[in-house]
Amino acid sequence: MSGEALVIGVGNEFRRDDGVGLVVAAAVSERELPGVRVMTAVGEPGSILEAWTGVPVAVAVDAAMGKGGTPGTIRRWTPDEDAATVIVSSHALGIPQTYALGQALGQIPSKLVVFTVDVDDVGHGIGLTAAVANAVPMVAEAIVSELRE
Repeated sequence: MSGEALVIGVGNEFRRDDGVGLVVAAAVSERELPGVRVMTAVGEPGSILEAWTGVPVAVAVDAAMGKGGTPGTIRRWTPDEDAATVIVSSHALGIPQTYALGQALGQIPSKLVVFTVDVDDVGHGIGLTAAVANAVPMVAEAIVSELRE
């Protein structure tokens, strides 16, 4: 890993599976990877744009929900792919939309990779459902692999 990389866990820990991005970010942070900064966000674009502007590599992880989703399914997306193929984020403005805004404002990382986890329950409460919790170690490992490239 060269230069500083940024891992962004997006979510809300008080909305059950919507907290998956936060849990994955914590799992990556525990590895104390050199040159990797880890942050969490509630999905508000301003803080994300500010954090990733000019960063060589940014990896974001977020909950996703929508028709055709299977809880625990992990998906990978980069800006060179069609955003329409991404299952809808659980937030009003997802990472692909935030990236598009960042392009317009000149606030993007050199490289962006987004991992999403299909969720089941985003109701009020704490804790992930079993299928989503089981995906956490796999997403964390996928992020570490991405950062090694």
